[in-house]
Amino acid sequence: MRRRSPVESSSDESSSDESDYTGSDADDGVDSDTDLTDVDAFADKNDEDEAWLSPNEDHPPEHYLQQLKTFDEREYTKEDYKDSSTRLLDRMEDQWNQCWTYLKQDHYRAYATVSVATLHTFFDWVLSQRRGKGGRKRRGTKLASSLGTYWKVFRLVYERATGVKLDGRMNRSMHKVLRKLAKKHGLKKHGRDKACMYIEDQALVLQTNLETTEKRYPHGRYRIQAQLYLQLGGFTANRPQALLGLCYRHIQVTLLWDPEGGPHRVLLEFTFEFTKEFLGIKDLNTFPLPEIMYDETLIFSPHVFLLGVLFCDQAFAAYNLTSPEELSRLGIPPHRNELPLRLNPKLDNVPLFRKAVRTPDGWAISPIEPLPYSTLLPWIRALGQITGFAQVTRPYSLRYAGGKAFNENGNVSEAMQNLMMGHASIATFLKHYLSRRITVDTQAVVRGIQPQTALMRAACTMSRSIDRRRPRRLTPEQSTSVNDDPTVRSLLDRREHLKRTLKNATKYPKYNKLNYQINQERQRQRHDLLRVVKERWEYEQPVRDVEQQLAGIETKDDLEQVDGVLLLAQKELVDAILAPPGLSLEEEIRRRNKAIHAVTHYCGIEEGGVYPSQLKQPSGRTTLPGKSKDASQPDINKEALEAAKVLVYKEIRPRVCFVCVGNENLPIERRTYSFHTSGDLSKHFKRRHLANVRGEESLRCNLCRVDLDNKMH
Repeated sequence: MRRRSPVESSSDESSSDESDYTGSDADDGVDSDTDLTDVDAFADKNDEDEAWLSPNEDHPPEHYLQQLKTFDEREYTKEDYKDSSTRLLDRMEDQWNQCWTYLKQDHYRAYATVSVATLHTFFDWVLSQRRGKGGRKRRGTKLASSLGTYWKVFRLVYERATGVKLDGRMNRSMHKVLRKLAKKHGLKKHGRDKACMYIEDQALVLQTNLETTEKRYPHGRYRIQAQLYLQLGGFTANRPQALLGLCYRHIQVTLLWDPEGGPHRVLLEFTFEFTKEFLGIKDLNTFPLPEIMYDETLIFSPHVFLLGVLFCDQAFAAYNLTSPEELSRLGIPPHRNELPLRLNPKLDNVPLFRKAVRTPDGWAISPIEPLPYSTLLPWIRALGQITGFAQVTRPYSLRYAGGKAFNENGNVSEAMQNLMMGHASIATFLKHYLSRRITVDTQAVVRGIQPQTALMRAACTMSRSIDRRRPRRLTPEQSTSVNDDPTVRSLLDRREHLKRTLKNATKYPKYNKLNYQINQERQRQRHDLLRVVKERWEYEQPVRDVEQQLAGIETKDDLEQVDGVLLLAQKELVDAILAPPGLSLEEEIRRRNKAIHAVTHYCGIEEGGVYPSQLKQPSGRTTLPGKSKDASQPDINKEALEAAKVLVYKEIRPRVCFVCVGNENLPIERRTYSFHTSGDLSKHFKRRHLANVRGEESLRCNLCRVDLDNKMH
């Protein structure tokens, strides 16, 4: 806009204008090129220059007037919940409607009629339900705290429907109602203990995850991801979903100068974005984790495992930074304190923790799909059971332990703890996270003597309860015994009756539905029986141990034998991670680089569960022709692979799968596995390969270098 010359005015008029003006552009925090003396700023709106009134010529005034008419304020005035919370509210609202439909009292469905009497009836009905959708049997409510949660959810449902909160007097009356209902239905007053996975416990679980053959993952990267999750969960105490939501844009790798004069360190920085966002988006927290040189063990090193994953994904922006040796050659330029190692921006939205998917060749890691919490939870539970803990290990066990460590450390202030944990106040930690087990030597404090800190620590860890004899599954006899249950017996009799009365009964939906019910009931009975077996063992086994010791009988560890085979790549991974620290800087760097190489290699292999007989070699193949038993392992593997290829080429009906032989990501034991009969191979081929060919997807024979266009081909 063209400036005009200032309008001349008398000093009286100037002073009058200044006295009438009460603010300035600077005060308003708005930058402007318009001076107070610019006449255009106060010109008549009918002036020919009105372009500034139309910020976007594509949107005429009618566009904004239409928005004004159709604006729905309810979308912005209602409470904002996550999808999971919304589903919880919807489920409670459905139960409210189902209750009055079942009682045939539809006039009570209106929230205006809510009273203490109707609420008592509703929650009594909810606690009495034993069947869910589709007639599925429900586990039922066990804890009084769960009933309290139902009440809180209903209050939110009421507020969502009416726009107002329940009366405070009714809320106080309901506390007495809930206590009486809890007593009537036999609900337990105390829930499970918040078991903390302290660093001693975490070390055992990490080592179990590396070494166990009892827990098989579909893909090798799953084992690496479980290790990395346990490390980051313990060191940052973040929520599981915040960890699983990490993408490559949230990770910064930096070569940092050591102010104490040591070698340059690799610094990892993790920015957690996906935390709880109730009432708005929270500020992002960034956790820096510096590399520890000469660490006693690399089992706690997120640097080794993350760098192994990054090299596997070729994630660095520098095209020639593809191995740990090249990383070791890097230095920090003069007059600088850091060298950022940027990641490829194309991977910004790719999750760090990703799920495995079935392919015609076997298992592969999805390039974009994140690892779901429902997959992670059974991993952590299984690892805790294999380690021998009595308590159930959960992902939140890491958060409980991390929060307690922050709270007890004198270098962490209350404000910093709230920031790291994502809490508004310390009250949240005290109410929901702090374990009720007292970890202080109270008698030493009261008596004024030296506390037995180490002993108290040992008394409060999960490792205290380790016993590898603890039953984890039913024996075959116990599993079969569920058929004697009256409910299962009745279903089996009904199935036998259908077999006798219907020709080709398996083709009838009624018969298939009955089969489904039998399987579900058997599984439910086995679950209950295993719980009873565990509870009985926890009480009876210590009594037997005491009796045997006093009777002079040697106590034997009746450990369950698992005929697992440690994969060659897994053995190399374990040896590299558990290697002792180097005596010099060069040896320490070689140790780190070897471990990173082992992680990178393991991220590309496929474990694929367990084959029949735990990969036991068929008779006659334990020692290959022309090779002695003391031949080197690589030579044995190479010759076994060549022998398997010969069988595929020459046999009319081979017993070795040609797809598995050509899959270089499979362990050598799986590639060369020979099935008992060619019919078993056919079943394997249909189940493992053909069943995973989707649509027009083709299958490739890597032995013959031929693409198979369809299933028939």
